[in-house]
Amino acid sequence: MKVIIAPLDWGLGHATRCIPVIKACLERNCDVTLVSSGRSLALLKNEFPALHTIHLPGYNIYYQKKGSFLWKIIKQLGKIFTGIRREHEAMKKIIVQLAPDLIISDNRYGLWSKHTRSVLISHQMMVKIPAFTILEPFVQWWLMQQHKKFHTVWIPDVPGNPNLSGDLGHVKNLPAHIKHIGLLTRFPKPEKQPACEHDVLALLSGPEPQRSIFEDKIIEQAKKINRKFLIISGISEKESDEMLTDTIRRISYCTADKLFEHINASSVIISRGGYSTLMDLAHLNKKCIFVPTPGQTEQEYLVQELQKKNLVYASSQQDFILADALLAAEKTNGFYISAAADMFTGALEDELSMIKN
Repeated sequence: MKVIIAPLDWGLGHATRCIPVIKACLERNCDVTLVSSGRSLALLKNEFPALHTIHLPGYNIYYQKKGSFLWKIIKQLGKIFTGIRREHEAMKKIIVQLAPDLIISDNRYGLWSKHTRSVLISHQMMVKIPAFTILEPFVQWWLMQQHKKFHTVWIPDVPGNPNLSGDLGHVKNLPAHIKHIGLLTRFPKPEKQPACEHDVLALLSGPEPQRSIFEDKIIEQAKKINRKFLIISGISEKESDEMLTDTIRRISYCTADKLFEHINASSVIISRGGYSTLMDLAHLNKKCIFVPTPGQTEQEYLVQELQKKNLVYASSQQDFILADALLAAEKTNGFYISAAADMFTGALEDELSMIKN
């Protein structure tokens, strides 16, 4: 079967959580085409160099260096809506060209077709807007209108408690075509704990300029701490590996298999609170420090909920003090949510069987 898999280019998380889906499709002898842009497409090309790819521009969203993230997004809503319409028209042409049997879109609301079975991956059944809670029902209504255009919507989370997405992926009275499929993670559960190679692994991702601002802050403070640091910058379009000091090593990017090795060989993980990163780390039982991208209310909500359960330590980027965070992380229980890593394959096989029939 011909399958299109198309993640949103908005940070790397949408692409990384598609990796297990791509692998599962390949294991079922599907002919997979990857559709994306920017760093997301570069990452997937690195992971799957043999697969056919199509560049489909994203929404060209820019992010604030300071000020309100929410206000910046509101001002760009026209650009987002135009991007959704544009990608829907582009998908019509791709369908004519490739004649796919299945489209799997990760948060790209324009990539659906009435005539080709279409699946949307999203954990956002609603959004959190703390400063404007009155808007939340309207945004939820809009999301549900988009979900109706797809044959199936996959929520990458477990259905019960404890879960990862909280209110975002567990609203009442979900339509029958929306289902929880378990966590989408690139990583298997480790069979054994290897020897510690890095005291601290800083796993960076997300949009510029905040990614670089946070990286600089970590490096500046790490120079004053006598621990072994590994920084993975999350820049998939370049390749570098350098020692910044005797105790600080920086790698621009590494593949999923190598990243899994680095995480397993690290005592403490520092990262953003992106949903895909949380899924990757949720069954590794590591001491974790999460610092949400400034203004991204979803990340703030997710990591605060985890901190309330004493699973992780969370800090704002503005108030982040590395030495204090490391001490606080040691007092947490460790980040762990029990879930089978391959639970989603049942949902994938359901989709493929519907096409066969």
